[in-house]
Amino acid sequence: MVKRIDIEEFLRLQREENLPVIDVRSPSEFNHGHMPNAKNVYLFNDEERKIVGTAYKEEGREAAILKGLEYVGSRMATILKEVDKIAKSNVILMHCFRGGMRSESVAWLCSNYKYDVYVLDKGYKSYRRYVLESFNNKKYKINLVTGRTGSKKTLILNRLKELNYNVVDLEGIAKHKGSAFGWINEGEQPSQEQFENNLCYELCKYDNASVLWVEDESLLIGKRAIPRGLFDNMKNPENIIYLNVPVEERAKYITDTYGKYSIDDLRESIIKIKKRLGDERMREALSLLEEGKIYECVVVLLYYYDKAYRLSIEEENKIINIECGNLTIENIVSAISKI
Repeated sequence: MVKRIDIEEFLRLQREENLPVIDVRSPSEFNHGHMPNAKNVYLFNDEERKIVGTAYKEEGREAAILKGLEYVGSRMATILKEVDKIAKSNVILMHCFRGGMRSESVAWLCSNYKYDVYVLDKGYKSYRRYVLESFNNKKYKINLVTGRTGSKKTLILNRLKELNYNVVDLEGIAKHKGSAFGWINEGEQPSQEQFENNLCYELCKYDNASVLWVEDESLLIGKRAIPRGLFDNMKNPENIIYLNVPVEERAKYITDTYGKYSIDDLRESIIKIKKRLGDERMREALSLLEEGKIYECVVVLLYYYDKAYRLSIEEENKIINIECGNLTIENIVSAISKI
């Protein structure tokens, strides 16, 4: 059985029935952006896709089908074996880019083998439309956690998540901790498209009545942009929790966090903010770094970061100030839980 379904039904079956998603696009298409938890079982590799596409444009549908069969004939058994490894039952979800020949072909193959196949109508394009629209269609109640650089916001949000608060870790999804040093030890950031897909997947766990806990961020996290609809929502929060942490404590936390990393990476990060830091202060920071005086280097950098810090929300009636000096993470979380 092969049945076409729309994006809402497709995602419902994925979520509620835990059905696997088979993405039959080429590897490069998949790597650029895909549904979270989808598995790539390609019909054509990148070079084959290019050749078949050229045949379709220059010679027509029949020529493209014949050319495609030259590649696919020997791969049919492999495709079925790969699907067998992924499937949990005899029901699977499948899509290509537009819901055309590639998903039709693999769905036909799988259905004749043993599977009931639900094919996404209009393919991955319809999913991307759903993702982009979702950021504008939902308006969440947001508690925004903010504070100057080194205020342990991530640690506090992680602890809140452990206590079953609805925490959305934007930096974790973007694979970047923010600031000039945020890329260190994080690996490559996802593409903008994949960042949006992953973020949508996380947000779909919550409805409009949910209260989300989010760290205050600028529009860009590294090179990834928070979708404008969500970003605007973040700038109109229910509450703003300002963590007021003394500079010495923040410097120690940053030193403990980043001091273990490569001097070369730290140097590169400092040079990145040369224009904003100024030549003199940059040279001072680099000199301290080379001398192994990481804490003193961080204090110099915090002078810049503190001077540049500006609370993105100016509605004072929404700001809840928490004095964090000498408080443990548990103490701070306990204070937040009373909000």
